[in-house]
Amino acid sequence: MVEARAYDGRAKALEVVRALFARYYRSRPEIKVKDPERREFGYFEFERQVMIRHLSFRSLEELLSHLSRSVPLHAYRSSAYFTYPSAPMEEKGWEGADLVFDIDADHVDPPCGGQHVMKVCRGHGLLKGETCELCNARPVEVDWVCERCIEGARAELVKLLEVLTTDLGIREDEIEVNFSGNRGFHVVVDSSEVRTLDQHARREIVQYLTCEGITLALPRLTRSRGSRRVSRQPQPELDAWGWKGRIWRKLYVKLSQSSEGSGPESAISSLNASELRAMLEKVTREEAVKIDPVVTSDVHRLVRLSNSLNGKTGLIAKRVPLERVEEFDPFEEAVGISGGPMKLMVYYAPEFRLLNEVYREVNGPEVVTVPAHVAVFLILKGLATSV
Repeated sequence: MVEARAYDGRAKALEVVRALFARYYRSRPEIKVKDPERREFGYFEFERQVMIRHLSFRSLEELLSHLSRSVPLHAYRSSAYFTYPSAPMEEKGWEGADLVFDIDADHVDPPCGGQHVMKVCRGHGLLKGETCELCNARPVEVDWVCERCIEGARAELVKLLEVLTTDLGIREDEIEVNFSGNRGFHVVVDSSEVRTLDQHARREIVQYLTCEGITLALPRLTRSRGSRRVSRQPQPELDAWGWKGRIWRKLYVKLSQSSEGSGPESAISSLNASELRAMLEKVTREEAVKIDPVVTSDVHRLVRLSNSLNGKTGLIAKRVPLERVEEFDPFEEAVGISGGPMKLMVYYAPEFRLLNEVYREVNGPEVVTVPAHVAVFLILKGLATSV
């Protein structure tokens, strides 16, 4: 009976969310797709939460009209260009694809440790274990994301953009960056130089970005007092191209911070070969860009439609100008839902911030009145239902 009431409340809450999503899409958000007539589109429905795909549109206006009618929970477009985008996959006529990168909080090691998977009982709030000791109701599993998670993903994004532009020669005007609307960022490279790369070539790009197989040679070593010591300073390596220079520069920064005035050269000279090798390997792991390798290698990938709404948060999958990557605040700038205050039953919610407002932790089931964008956020996270 409790489960039935919870399901009915959830269905009603999603009806409210869908109405607010419809208002957003009727406002004609700035959704841009290059050559939309050559792309496949797809979306998840609110009602059944199944994907409808193999759609094509002759123009952006036609796409926007469809979005305002269908009101998707999630909306996607293909990274690939097709001759016949609405045909079955084997008949589409693949003509090339953008190069896509997905950076998610799951892929990085944020300061918070990413420990935000919560079990919540609808009747008794946050659980410490797998089940509620006070009732037999099935708990809600919530995958939360905090501001430190986003900062961890942003750090990887900055590294990725540096390697793309300095090492791979991608021009800034060929790069599109989007906040995912939930846990990270998407990067799309639209360049004739990469468009026809096959899966093998894209896999090689992944290997380079993630430093797979990269091992730096040690400076020349000589024996001194029975142990192996570094005799030649590796100063020339600081100016080396690509990963070699980047890793050595990072090592020098680390040693400068820890050598207490003795200088990085002196610190390196005090290391034996195995110690120096271990430090280089550690720095290499830290500097490697943490991306989803499957996404980048896939030449048929569907990617989230920029400036559409994410059905897990109600936030906008906002396009971010390259010059604002380091200052972009998704908890302020990606809020797209508007509407009057709503009354909710909140099962549990940690403290969080949206639109310059910090919302307190709700420790157990409690009726609260919050703005529409906050209500949508909590409902889609599975932490609340409408009253």
